[in-house]
This record gives sequence, structure tokens and C-alpha cells, in this order.
Amino acid sequence: MLNKKSASLWLMALMYLTAFAVGFLVYGWCDAFFTGFWPMLAADAAATIVVWLFGLAVKNASAYDPYWSVAPAVMAGAWMLMAEKLGTAQVLLLSALVIWGVRLTANFVTGWTGFAHQDWRYGMLKEKNPKLWWVTNLMGINLFPTLIVFACMIPAYYIVEYGDRVTMLGVLGLLMCLTAVFFQMTADAEMRKFRAGKKPGEHIETGLWRLSRHPNYFGEVLFWWGVWVMQMGAVPEIWMTAMAPVAMTGMFIFISIPMMETHIAEKCPAYADYQKRVSMLVPMPAEKIRQPE
Repeated sequence: MLNKKSASLWLMALMYLTAFAVGFLVYGWCDAFFTGFWPMLAADAAATIVVWLFGLAVKNASAYDPYWSVAPAVMAGAWMLMAEKLGTAQVLLLSALVIWGVRLTANFVTGWTGFAHQDWRYGMLKEKNPKLWWVTNLMGINLFPTLIVFACMIPAYYIVEYGDRVTMLGVLGLLMCLTAVFFQMTADAEMRKFRAGKKPGEHIETGLWRLSRHPNYFGEVLFWWGVWVMQMGAVPEIWMTAMAPVAMTGMFIFISIPMMETHIAEKCPAYADYQKRVSMLVPMPAEKIRQPE
């Protein structure tokens, strides 16, 4: 059954409904003892553990992959319901999160073939240290990204609580978020087209990929900086929340990108030249390599 994409998607939906139901129960319990965003953090962690357990049951860590894109809009919506706030600032925030989440989830579903397939990075981590796989799976693949994304959602919490009006800075943040989604959509479409006609040893260097080696990651980073800028328009005195998008940026620069580029370079020797000429993350014109005279 897990070899079929449709059956896998139905099971995935059941997993997430169960996870969010558990998160709702944990939130209700923690809300009696804690204030602020702490009950949601507990709920988020509980839901993640449920997804992790399901992943162990189906022997596929990719069960977690959609969580990154689904949870933020759910959390923001829950905060709005709890606070009974649905002003313009909150609607714009939720709209940005929904647009971003739908795009990212749709991209996952498009490329996913079902539970018979697992992301190559997870298989690599398991092979490196099989005895500690369950710990790596829980802490590295599931909880670590959950905590990073939750940290990036703290600015969203303050927008919900204190975003009583839309400022120019808030509009700038929204434009950053929408630009980020556009970058991701374009980069994903270009990558799908490239993979359709890809030959062994080739790497993509067209469209946005001429300006950045990882325009999709740039879009992800830009989105969370946009959420932070929106928060600065509502509550500028709480500027220290910038540590969240800084952490997100650092995760891509020091973990995700090096892992991905090592994998590509092993299959494509010409990638080393591409690395020298094209910006790693922020799009900018590529450098021209001088040909010997």
C-alpha cells in the first residue's frame, strides 16, 4: 500500500490530523499553567513527536517533511482565535503564511512518490550511524527544524498580539514574503524543467540558478526575514526576535547548503567551477571566468 502515492497521501493526512489533535490537547493543558507563546511551543513539540513516531512506524523519516510548511499557518490561526484578533495586520500575516505554506506543501507533494521513497539525506545520516539513528531522526530531522521554525514564528505571535495597525514597515515585510514565494515558485519550476531533461553529470545553471546556487533556499530565508520585518512594524521595541531569522539563515548556510553541495559535487565534477562563479545564497550576477589566451 505504501508504494502507492495516493494511499501514502491519505496516511500522511491521517498522521497530521492525529498530530495536530494531540497538539491541541497539549496546548489546552499547558495554557492553564503558562502564558505567552509557551503553550504553543509545547503543542508544537508534542505534534512533532507524534509525526516522528508515525515516521518510525512507516520506516520513513520523510513523514516529517510537510510539517515545516503546514504548522506555521495552523499556529498563527490558533493564536488569532485565542486572542480574538483578526485585524488587517493579522489577516496579512496569515495570508502570507498560507500562500507560503501552500506553495511549499504543493512542491513537496508534486515531487514525492510515497512512503516507498525517503529523502537521500535521511538515508545518508542513517548509514553514518545506524545505532543512533532514532536519536538523529528525533533530534536532528524532526525537533531541530521544528524549533527553528517556531523561533521564526515568535515575531508572528507579536504581530497577532500587538499588530493593531498596518505600518509601512509592515507592508515592506509583506512584500518581502511575497517576493520570497515568487523566488521559490520560479526556482522550483526551473528545477523541475531541468530534471525532466537532465543528463548524467549535469547541474542546473539557468534562470535564477545563474544568480544563486540555491535560489529556493534564498526564498525561504527571505520569507522569515519578511515576517520579522512585519513584526518590527507592529512592535519595533522587541527587535531581539531577529535572532530567529538569523538562526534560520545560519542553518541553511552551515548545514543544508554544504550537505547538498557535497552531494552534487560527488556526481558532477563541473559543479566546482559553478561554485566559484555563482553566489551561494543571495542572487547576484555571476563572475566571468577568464579564458587562457
